[in-house]
Amino acid sequence: METFKLIRNDGKIVEPVFYENNLDEVVEILDIKNLKFEGKKTRDISKKDIHNAILNGQDKVYLNNKKSNITASLSKKHLNKIISTIFIRDVESRYTYLKKELISNIDKIFYLAVPVLKHAELKRPLLYNTQIIHRFALPLKIGNLCFLIMITIKERIDYLEISIDEFTIYDFYAESKKSPDSSSTASARNNPVTFRSQYQVTKYIIYDLIEFVKCSIKKSNDEFINKKGLLK
Repeated sequence: METFKLIRNDGKIVEPVFYENNLDEVVEILDIKNLKFEGKKTRDISKKDIHNAILNGQDKVYLNNKKSNITASLSKKHLNKIISTIFIRDVESRYTYLKKELISNIDKIFYLAVPVLKHAELKRPLLYNTQIIHRFALPLKIGNLCFLIMITIKERIDYLEISIDEFTIYDFYAESKKSPDSSSTASARNNPVTFRSQYQVTKYIIYDLIEFVKCSIKKSNDEFINKKGLLK
């Protein structure tokens, strides 16, 4: 598999390690049928509602991933970080309601998510002891709308803390308007970020999820390099 490199804040190059997955294994699309906020208007769904749906009055919960058997914590602090972009940047979005619904099902989503890759030492050693970052991905749908989710967990081995740090929601609505191409099946060796349209996806394989994660990380990594003026 073609690899790619990531860059730390201090300019050090870090090579990711891929989990040993069967690349052609079919990944079941999670169908979320029971909506927790049924009947509520988008603007009436508050951060407190999402907190109650996930934390149930606790400051921290622990979620398990079936495939890797990793248990990661999700604290109120990290949950606020995850949902802040939806309330600040996406308040007028057509799919804000569904994104709030997806976040509220993070326990179910993380349990079924596929571990894709991990990499270590992405932070300066002066700030942290070694930190390992794991990336998970999962295709899912609500009604006829299809989404891809990438979950990032951070493993601090200096005090043995593993926590969910990012929950990225990628929907195909914007991409489908960019390309006239349409496919009803996710084919191997294809990039799921660009080739779907109109929510007609019926099948994913693990390779698709790996390509999605690689593309998402590489894009943010390249933006960081350009911003910092590194590797010139």
